[in-house]
Amino acid sequence: MDWKNKLDECCANEVEEMIVNSIKAGFLSNEEIKDDCELYIEEEYPDDIEKSVDIDFYTIIAALRDEFQNTGTQENFLKLDLAFNNMEKKGIVTEHCAGYTLSDGIDDCNEEARERMKEGETIIGYCFYTMQDLEHLFDGSTTLYFCFGNYSDKVTATEIGQIIANELEKVGFSTKWEGLADKRVAILDMVWDKQY
Repeated sequence: MDWKNKLDECCANEVEEMIVNSIKAGFLSNEEIKDDCELYIEEEYPDDIEKSVDIDFYTIIAALRDEFQNTGTQENFLKLDLAFNNMEKKGIVTEHCAGYTLSDGIDDCNEEARERMKEGETIIGYCFYTMQDLEHLFDGSTTLYFCFGNYSDKVTATEIGQIIANELEKVGFSTKWEGLADKRVAILDMVWDKQY
């Protein structure tokens, strides 16, 4: 793609990878992906900001979406979403694709939990996976890992982990977990099929 010649080579490759991964994840609109690209260039490659003004990110994203967009029934994502909804009913804050890193995800869940507790909800814990976790799937892994923890003294982090593993299994996933608070729950043989 000739747009890549306008940017630093590393910047262009990283932006392209970011677009492809965002499309495969299936959560962001073209406009949100474009905004993320521009912010990334601004923060990581400030010398390329002016060069990127002439780049039509919408056209680039549309072309890559034609190539990398998930298609089909979204069977796995819908099962995961159902498990998350069932966890929510038990007082566990769930977040799909919560930020890029674990600390991003914990911040997102903590903010959500604070808001919901202010509104009088009983919140006992949290469960999420990150964009980094999805990228491992895109790179060939078949295991999706979940971070979790507790917000209540009445329920331990280990009990939250057990609830999560149970809910994932109830909807048909095969899980792996060592039964410890400091070990992540995982879905085995996961094929990511979320569509935007």
